[in-house]
Amino acid sequence: MKKLHGVTRFAALGLMLSGLCAGSMFAQTQQRSDDKNSRDRVANETTMTGCLTKGTGGNYTLTDENTGVKTTVSGTSDLEKHSSNHKVKLTGMTKTDASGNAVFEVSSIQHVSASCKAPTK
Repeated sequence: MKKLHGVTRFAALGLMLSGLCAGSMFAQTQQRSDDKNSRDRVANETTMTGCLTKGTGGNYTLTDENTGVKTTVSGTSDLEKHSSNHKVKLTGMTKTDASGNAVFEVSSIQHVSASCKAPTK
């Protein structure tokens, strides 16, 4: 009987260790997946520079100083403090809103200048 009790303890210990190893492997796989998603997001990000303004509807627009092309932007709360025609450098990704319109979703903003020049045509 003592011999059987020792075997049971050994088997229980073995099961417990294999469970810990499996859990550890899952955690590493999940972390790798999160790292890959983060790398993919950064790889898909682009940078735009232009004049940031806020429209009457509360939408933000970035206007290219050279071409005059306007892009609707959304995202970080820092857009508000730069929305009075400041020149900014925005980093983010273009996405589609609920209406099917392209919107540049800002992940970071860098202030370049407190004013912008009118676009040249």
